[in-house]
Amino acid sequence: LREVYAFPNPARRQNPVIRVQVGLADSVEVRFYDITRQLVHGASFGSPTGLDDGNGKGLQHTYDYTWEASGVGSGVYIYVVTAKKAGQTDIKVMKKVAVLR
Repeated sequence: LREVYAFPNPARRQNPVIRVQVGLADSVEVRFYDITRQLVHGASFGSPTGLDDGNGKGLQHTYDYTWEASGVGSGVYIYVVTAKKAGQTDIKVMKKVAVLR
């Protein structure tokens, strides 16, 4: 696991992007929850791209997902990213992103 983060955070009147750098994975999924732990959205990432985002870790397999957050209100949301690869233990990371309308 290299990095998992949301940008912009807080997301002011725009959709946040979830960036995941976990190496090559068979699948990467994200789920968004409100503060009452109710699922508000879930999705799978597409194929990775090679990206050096200037974090000092060099070229990484990078998965980006843009959350279409127009259907949710202002608040703090918890997102859980799960990366799976056959024969490996799943990588699961929980973080927060703020949405401001």
